[in-house]
Amino acid sequence: MPVLEGLQQLIDLQQIDDELKACETELASLPERRVGLATERESAEVRVTDAGEAVRAAEMQQRTAESELEDKEALLGKLEAQQFQIKSNDAYTVLLREMEEARTAISVAETNILEAMERIETATGEQDRAERDAKLLFARASTTESELDAREKEIGEQLSQQHGTREELCGCVPSEMLAQYQRIASSRRPAVAEVRDGTCQGCRTKIPAQLHVEMLRMERLIPCTHCHRILSPGTEAK
Repeated sequence: MPVLEGLQQLIDLQQIDDELKACETELASLPERRVGLATERESAEVRVTDAGEAVRAAEMQQRTAESELEDKEALLGKLEAQQFQIKSNDAYTVLLREMEEARTAISVAETNILEAMERIETATGEQDRAERDAKLLFARASTTESELDAREKEIGEQLSQQHGTREELCGCVPSEMLAQYQRIASSRRPAVAEVRDGTCQGCRTKIPAQLHVEMLRMERLIPCTHCHRILSPGTEAK
């Protein structure tokens, strides 16, 4: 087989190997992307749960304050009913102090109720937003998951086809050329480097003039003296 023809087959093989590598890399990234989707879902669920707990906590605070208000109002009513039954000034003074304390407690409870209602309103708004955001995220994640499944299937088909093409191509390449290519490709890529303006594009090193002449003759595969890649004349052969 002419060296130029064998070199072109190596270039074709390298292209197939590059495509295989790209597909394998993308395929290997899919599990991590799925984990990312799961993490996003979990985070959204946590936000919804936290928002719901904030609403329930505020509602509990409101109920506690309402119960306190009810108790203090009942106490104040009881104390007010006693003021006409008190005989001594000292007892009346104590009663007035207890009534004032009850009124203060009522005011505090009313303030707590208003604050709890504000917290409920804020927490409910945050809960609604968290639920809306989660709904949108779940929809996007579901779509992305379907796309990943479809892409995984597509990559599998591409890999099967590419492996078949590679096997067929390897059967056409002379064994010595194939062995040289595979030896280089196992340690560095690309294994075949084009020469432009007398420079190896694999390592960006100027090749000796005599080596350049030998490469253009295409009597054998010429390796770069610096990186040992197989040199391809590319457009310089024209």
